[in-house]
Amino acid sequence: MEDLRKMVSSPNTLPAELPTDGFIPQLRRNCCYIVSAVIINQNKVVLIQEAKLGCRGKWYLPAGRVERGETLIQAAKREVLEEAGLVFSPTRVVGIEGSSPGWMRINFIGEVIGGEIKTHEDKESLQAKWFDIDEVLNSRISLRAGDIIPVIKSAVEQEKTKFTGALPVEIERPNYTISLVVVHDNQNNSISLIEDAEGKFPTAVIPKWNPAGVDRDTLDILEIAQRICKDQIGLETTSDLKFGGVSSLAHDGRQGNDGIHFTLLYFSPHLSSLDNGYTWQSSNDSCIREFVLSDKVMPLK
Repeated sequence: MEDLRKMVSSPNTLPAELPTDGFIPQLRRNCCYIVSAVIINQNKVVLIQEAKLGCRGKWYLPAGRVERGETLIQAAKREVLEEAGLVFSPTRVVGIEGSSPGWMRINFIGEVIGGEIKTHEDKESLQAKWFDIDEVLNSRISLRAGDIIPVIKSAVEQEKTKFTGALPVEIERPNYTISLVVVHDNQNNSISLIEDAEGKFPTAVIPKWNPAGVDRDTLDILEIAQRICKDQIGLETTSDLKFGGVSSLAHDGRQGNDGIHFTLLYFSPHLSSLDNGYTWQSSNDSCIREFVLSDKVMPLK
């Protein structure tokens, strides 16, 4: 429970003693992270007009690759400034896309806090413009790709429901690791969580893959989580577990490390039997209960 208490009290905290072995990712060599930005104001959304030869003149969300030495948030701010001319302040992650962290797109939503909408052509974009959201969602403009439509729809729906969401935490990691927070709501103002004898969450290293699809391990993040539940925790079945989202995504490339740690949230309707030293630990800490039952998560597509 101590790991979770630290995460609740200090968002820039990870589970203790994470493994450092396994595949070492390096941007532009063996992995790729994309960031995009959804900027909405009064039922309008910012799109940029592409300057690249393959899609010149088409419209798209401000988006691009994370460069070595950047955080995810820094990359999103840079892309919006370069392509749209606006100073962007991310407020939460709309969603994370990608079957494995070898290729991921992290879609941010946020606010404009400065700059002016771009009206001149350069190598980054031809211009930027505010469009009516309905015009975009109904494909009445020429889009580079339709994959931004569900992203914008999710952002609009989250705005309507006052979804709180979360941002990545800026902690460097050398590899890819994943921890699970498996929760059972006891319905008596307390919850139970799966921990080992030292009070730590189930954790594993995500194996190596090849983003090009050659000789790769095809396991995705959620499949790895399922394996942790069965092989490490000893859950006989995982079919009734409900995925709640990514409660923490840790990355900080400023020191040259391009790894990521995922903390995934799951809800269990039962206090199932466990194995390998894992047990259900009960807590009536109101702060912890509020944290795991809130919507302060990042959706994973």
